[in-house]
Order: sequence, then structure tokens, then C-alpha cells
Amino acid sequence: MKKTKIFRGKKLIFLLILCIIVPSLNVRAQERVFPKDNDLVIVIDPGHGGTDTGTQGGRIQERFMNLITAQALVNRLNQYEGVTVYMTRFDNDTTLSLTERAVYAKSVDADFVFSIHYNACVLHDRFGIETYTSRISPYNAYGYQFGDLLMKKYESQYGIFPRGVKTRKGLRTEGDYYTIISANIYRDIPAVIIEHCFADGVVDAQHTMSDDQFRSYGETDADAIAEFFGLKSTVLGIDYSGYSDNLCYADPASFNDQTYEDRTNPENVSVSLVSIDPVSCSVTIHVEGSDSDGMMLYYALSTDGGWTWEPPEVWPSANALTGTYDSSFDLTIPFESGDRPSIVIKGYNRYDGYLKSNQITFVDRFNGQDMPLYRV
Repeated sequence: MKKTKIFRGKKLIFLLILCIIVPSLNVRAQERVFPKDNDLVIVIDPGHGGTDTGTQGGRIQERFMNLITAQALVNRLNQYEGVTVYMTRFDNDTTLSLTERAVYAKSVDADFVFSIHYNACVLHDRFGIETYTSRISPYNAYGYQFGDLLMKKYESQYGIFPRGVKTRKGLRTEGDYYTIISANIYRDIPAVIIEHCFADGVVDAQHTMSDDQFRSYGETDADAIAEFFGLKSTVLGIDYSGYSDNLCYADPASFNDQTYEDRTNPENVSVSLVSIDPVSCSVTIHVEGSDSDGMMLYYALSTDGGWTWEPPEVWPSANALTGTYDSSFDLTIPFESGDRPSIVIKGYNRYDGYLKSNQITFVDRFNGQDMPLYRV
């Protein structure tokens, strides 16, 4: 089974060659790209608030989730040394524009802004954590290195699927789409958006069941921020001031290809028949998919020709942090006697663009004995 990796630049090749030439080089321990000084100022922005409730799909409104997480983040980050922490809002009733939040960050001479959010989608079927960073250098590299670090922690600690570090282009400019990022960049302040998981989704519902979970995410955010900046805490007994094996390579001088925004759909999603078991009423199909501008991230199955769909699953071996995925895989689908399936697959890329496959349609129903006829 072929594993596909999409990489649009030459930096990884350079690192691999350098590692061969200099065997003693520890390529895992990357340099921190953010130029930290001794008086670090961080602004934590609980997204939404007041009349802006955020997503309604979860157990509670997003404005409450964001604030609970942000408060826990600030409480823990304040236990690290060499950092001053501020919040853009302190209660549930404060309504702030995105520009007002950036103006506040500038007023306290912020070095970095972290905007706290929970995600949602129209079909309520997505899952995973993602971060958004600026498209502009060097801010792009700062957000990319932090987001990669953060998602590694969420995957290992909570089993939350990493959807990647992303960018989004403005509608009429080459700048950033999200105002909380662009308004801060305009003021020379790096900013990232943390979308912790999908509050409205079935898969991530287990991660949004209690306030304690929201607080736990805030503490994890704080530790990720501390590791990103190389902070230490005597109180917590944590010291990130040395090298970190969790930091990925990021180039502050140019756009980091791993954050490339893929606005196209996958080029290919196709299915073919591998085998039919008439006794167990099961079908094995071979699925192929490719996306040259990005990667395959999810797939969804329909057995009624696309009228209804099973919840999306992770595309086998999909890793949004490395850009790798399996180019093909086999899938065995159980049926019941009397079923007459029409099988189709929908493949999604990292930015939720999708493509439907061809169909495998059965002319006969399964009866638990004879091989049913089918057409592709």
C-alpha cells in the first residue's frame, strides 16, 4: 500500500541531506523561531462573548466554553516565570469587536495573542483540533511551530485528532481572512486561533462533556505556550528552557508549505470491487484517493447511492502534521440478507473539499446463499 506525502518546498530535502552529512545533528530538537525576550507579554482572547454567543451546537454556548478554557489557561500560565498574561475579556457579558481585541493587545504591548475557540460545521460531522496562523512571514512560522506542538499534545493526551495548522486567505487581499489574526498582524503582533475540537460533532462530543474538560484544555494550552517560548516554572516543577523534541522545523523567512490553503477538491476518489461473500453478506472494496495540492483526511461511506452517509472516518494513515496518507486501502462492508446496496465513497481533504467516487450497484439482493449480480 503506497503512502503519499505532499510537500511543496525543498526544506525537508535539505534537512535530510544535512542529517546524512552531519550524523551527530539532532534534527528533532529544532530551534525556536520566535525571538523571545525576558519580558514576555501574552494576551489570551476568549473568543466571542456577550451578544456574540459563538456556536450553539455543544453542551453549552461556545462563549462559555472559551472563557472557562481561557481562565484555566491564564491561571496555569501565570505560574510560569518571565511572562505577564492578560485577557481580552473577563466575564460572559462582554461584547468586543475583533479589532477592539487587537487594540487592547497593542495597549499592553503584547508579544503574542492566542484566541480560544471551539469548532462547529454545518453537517455536525467533523472532528479534531486545528489552529490557524497568519499567511505572512515571519508570523506564519510562529503559528506553524506552535500549532504543530499543541496538536501533538492533544493527540497524545486526549486522543483528539489533529486537523493541521492552517491559513486562510482574505476574500479581496492576499492577507489573512480572520480579523483576529489580521488586526493583530497590522499592529505587529503574532496571533493564532485555537479550535480545540468540534463542540457540535458526534465524535468530539466525548471531549466536551464537562467544565473540567474545558479547564484541562486550558492547562494543556498553557503548557504548550510555555514549551513554545521556552519558559520554566519552579512551582510546577517544569522546565522548557532547553531544546524541545516536540518543536518542528519552521522557516520564519518564508511561507511554510505545510500551512498551504488547499481550495480545490481531491483529484481522484474511486472504488473497485475486491470480493463478495454471499454467505456472510459482506463486500470488500478497494478505495483510492489523491490530492496533489494537499492531502486526504477523511472518508465517508454511503450504501444507498449517496442518499445517506455514514459519519466520516479518518482516511487511513492520514497525518495532517506531516502531510502523509495512504493512497489506497481496502474496506469490508457488512450487510444483511435482503439488502441491495449501492456503494459510493466521499473523500475529503484537509480543508473539507470533497469528491464522490464512482458507484458499485447491486442488481440482486443478498440472500445469504447465491452471489448477487452487480454493476460498476
